[in-house]
Amino acid sequence: MALLTVDLQDGFAGDFVVIRVNEREVFRREGVKTRFQTGYADSFEVNVQEGSATVEVALPKKNVSKSITVQVSNPIYLGVSITPEGKISYRVSQEPFGYL
Repeated sequence: MALLTVDLQDGFAGDFVVIRVNEREVFRREGVKTRFQTGYADSFEVNVQEGSATVEVALPKKNVSKSITVQVSNPIYLGVSITPEGKISYRVSQEPFGYL
């Protein structure tokens, strides 16, 4: 097993967020909001099988979703943001994201 950490970062404005990893719901929260001073909104960790994992990020009330495939090794970090245009963007890192 490998640890996948998902950080919700920039652009969240009181959103309802649902996240599934490999078709299993692992996160559901209302009111996700970015702290503008830090660029951080929320985070969680989930254990997954090493190899390819599919992360589905959805903002159902805004009818926005994105499917992201990541190669998981221990550990891996996925940062998810909402662009000013309202689209989901992401970045993958082998190091934890830093927040002030």
